[in-house]
Amino acid sequence: MQFPLWLITALLGYLTGAFWLVMLLDSWPRRSRPAWVLPAWRGYLLFGLVPLAASAVWLGWIPAFLVLGLWAAWYYWYIPRRFDTWRERKARRELWRQVLLHEALLTGALIFILPFVWLVSTSLKPDEQIFVFPPQWIPRPFQWKNYPDALRFLPEGTHYGLTFLLNTLYITLMNVIGVVFTSSLVAYSFARLRWPGREVLFVLLLSTMMLPAAVTMIPVFLIYKHLGWVDTLRPLWVGAFLGGGPFYIFLLRQFFLTIPRDLEEAAKIDGCSFFGIYWRIMLPLIKPALAAIIIMQFMASWNDFMGPLIYISAPEKMNLAYALQLFQTAHGSEWSLLMAASTLVTLPVIVVFFFTQRHFIEGVTLTGIKG
Repeated sequence: MQFPLWLITALLGYLTGAFWLVMLLDSWPRRSRPAWVLPAWRGYLLFGLVPLAASAVWLGWIPAFLVLGLWAAWYYWYIPRRFDTWRERKARRELWRQVLLHEALLTGALIFILPFVWLVSTSLKPDEQIFVFPPQWIPRPFQWKNYPDALRFLPEGTHYGLTFLLNTLYITLMNVIGVVFTSSLVAYSFARLRWPGREVLFVLLLSTMMLPAAVTMIPVFLIYKHLGWVDTLRPLWVGAFLGGGPFYIFLLRQFFLTIPRDLEEAAKIDGCSFFGIYWRIMLPLIKPALAAIIIMQFMASWNDFMGPLIYISAPEKMNLAYALQLFQTAHGSEWSLLMAASTLVTLPVIVVFFFTQRHFIEGVTLTGIKG
């Protein structure tokens, strides 16, 4: 019965919090109304805390939330019927919707951020605090030495993981360059040029998105083996220069379709070639979509594990994701060091996404909007 009670308590807490937040936000514009209104909602806030504390101590949190909910509900339904116009009631309904929406979004954000907070917290804990229940979110004391200790456990020939980092940066950079250039070029051809079989080939291209990666894994491996590229970094980035992938092509094609043809026709009158139009006119106009593709490809290449697992066997050619797996195999019982190494691998991706999320969201949301 512990989980149902916890769920009911959380639900009542959310509804009560929404009631009180709506009440306070709705009451603030009333400060210029008759003198009884402002003391009223301040009194609700003050006297509502008293039954909250008493109920929480003597009866539990569920009665406390019920009492607070009754206070807020009385304000929410009694005041509108007595003193408000229909516009104010409509504004209150919209405020209620916004409060519930933001509560749901805040809950989702907390759920998704908890694993990362736990990762960082565990990386700074001494071993005896890792499995303590209830968990301690704030380490006491902070074990900053876990990070240099994790680097010292790496093989000596990797220069404390610097070799893995350079390999990952090289693979990521080549993939980003290849995907941005080739996918935008192919998408420009599908969107702006007219040639026989264009629509059929585009449908065929989209149909390849339904193929599982396992279907093409062995044929691609045999091709790279025939070329003598196994145990090199080439198989990890050459494919990015062969079109960039159907999803990126589709994304950019939809963006190209939103650009007015008047710009293209004006450039043709001025004597600009097709490639010149693509390079000088089109690419600067699709920067949001290119930014979204760069971020997605950066995260995919940085976290790539399957590719190095298939093609790489030499330790000095591994990337960070594969090296982290080997670290887990060798030191899986040392959780603080493993969490410290995982934090070091994850942190660059989070930093990049944090500073570029505006471009990422803009690039995705604007795709397909006709201009």
